[in-house]
Amino acid sequence: MELNEIILKLEEAFKRDDVKKAVLAPKWYERNIDNKIDSMGFCYAASEVIFRLNGGKETWKKVSISEKKWDLGGHCYLENIETGEILDITNQQYTSKDIEIPYDKAVYGIFQTKDFGNDARKLAEMSGLIEL
Repeated sequence: MELNEIILKLEEAFKRDDVKKAVLAPKWYERNIDNKIDSMGFCYAASEVIFRLNGGKETWKKVSISEKKWDLGGHCYLENIETGEILDITNQQYTSKDIEIPYDKAVYGIFQTKDFGNDARKLAEMSGLIEL
């Protein structure tokens, strides 16, 4: 599936309260609502959706910043294998507050499941990217 289409559908889904309630853990749902930043809390699930629908490990590396290395908590995003370009569609949860994301503290990793994890599946389904 084309990357721009995936991103557009995810960004629209981030705005919906039913999606927030279904995908986000309660503490992230509260932070999302309190901060009025629609992408807050979606970094892992959104990165996994893009990874699964747009090339997988042939195209992307999963990258994350550990809670132990950043006092603002963990953060997940993707890096293009060929170009090294960062794809972080939830970065506005920090950049909108003029917070620089310490990408240099990140490490490569893998997603916890072979196929969609529960939250990523819910996000993909509710955004219209996959069907049950």
